Amino acid sequence: MTERYVPQFSHKDWIDNQDRVQAGGENGLNSRFHQLEAEFLGLAENQINPMLDVLGTPTRHLTLVPALHSYAKDGIAVPGWEQAVDMVAKPANVAEAHGFMNVVLPDGVQVLSLLVTGSNQSSTGTLTVSLDGREIGNNDAGTKRFVSSTKLGIPTPPAEEVRIENESIRYYLTVEVVGAEPAKPVKVFCVQLVYQ
Repeated sequence: MTERYVPQFSHKDWIDNQDRVQAGGENGLNSRFHQLEAEFLGLAENQINPMLDVLGTPTRHLTLVPALHSYAKDGIAVPGWEQAVDMVAKPANVAEAHGFMNVVLPDGVQVLSLLVTGSNQSSTGTLTVSLDGREIGNNDAGTKRFVSSTKLGIPTPPAEEVRIENESIRYYLTVEVVGAEPAKPVKVFCVQLVYQ
């Protein structure tokens, strides 16, 4: 808790025709202004800055229902997800599903975590959801993975700091399950990105 502010500086009035105002000395202008500087510094360090640190930058949540597009690798279509109104599911009788969707976050924010909710009843299937990106004008630069999660219901922080740079990077989510038992359902209900 921040302590109550108690002023440290008290101005002693000069008296006309009695006090001689000067720059130096114990009662000089320099001394008094340095006392004011110390007062403002103490006010900033002990009162204002601690309150600003407590208030901090608000944490925001972007919660997305997956609306996934299917795609092809090397010209060959990969199995996509079955799209429902508020979720996606691995089609029955296949061992994998792949999809992606566009993501827009405010420029300059820091991504704190990625959370995925759903269900994976396959004991062999690995479900991976990732925030990826590519340079806007350079597809040859390849995909960069910013944060990835393989656990349902557990927020996963990035391995290193991630700042959104909309001027130069386009961002998207990839959602894939591989190695699943074909008869076992795998579903993704939502993806949540936490940022500030």
